[in-house]
Amino acid sequence: MRTQRTFYTQNSLTYSCELENCPVCSGALQVAYTSSYKTVQTMNGVLRIAQQPKRCENEGCQAASAVYSSVEWRQIAPRWCTYGYDVIAQVGWQRQTARQTFAMIHTDLREQIQISESEVRALYHYRYLPLLACHERKQLGRLTEVAKQSGLLLSLDGLAPEGGEAQLWLVREISTGITVRCGWMSQQSQEAFVNFLRPISELKLPVLAVMSDKQRGLVPAVAEVFPDARHAFCQSHYLGNAAEPIA
Repeated sequence: MRTQRTFYTQNSLTYSCELENCPVCSGALQVAYTSSYKTVQTMNGVLRIAQQPKRCENEGCQAASAVYSSVEWRQIAPRWCTYGYDVIAQVGWQRQTARQTFAMIHTDLREQIQISESEVRALYHYRYLPLLACHERKQLGRLTEVAKQSGLLLSLDGLAPEGGEAQLWLVREISTGITVRCGWMSQQSQEAFVNFLRPISELKLPVLAVMSDKQRGLVPAVAEVFPDARHAFCQSHYLGNAAEPIA
């Protein structure tokens, strides 16, 4: 039997939709219902929150069936998720920037919140990565401007996999730091890399150069997908390889 977790909250908060008038017909809005409370763990403590969405009082309005949620309520945690956005961001930062394993992230987080290692893994896969993709999609306009001015400078790198898992690969634009593409790869063949990189070339943005490690399947894949781009290899790896015999 699963052990029930006990949380201690200071108070319960109910957030009401911030709109006063219907955005379609400008009519008055009324509270549609009061949701049940849910407990959310954040990096700063435990919250017990509910919301009161609103709908238009005008039955003839085109948006009469629409329900408008509270923005403040939705900014605390994703729907049907009991961990705050700050917890999800912390998991993503430790995984992608600090290069920590899920076990290491779990060890750090469990000092502040009740969470298992499997939940850390799930937050990263099913919450953080989709949020990252949605955020970076908004940067397409800026990416297009950079491409027209100087051409894109892309870096390709894969995070060290854990225990037989697929490897997470990231493609970032070096001058802006924008994540252009990320995804899990279980193989590193030329065909796999071509399929991974093809959506970038389909954006029809000029790519000036690509920097990567010298994986066997990646080199011909870059030449196939970005035939006009220069392909440079990571100098830190070259230096590491040169120093290894001495070390």
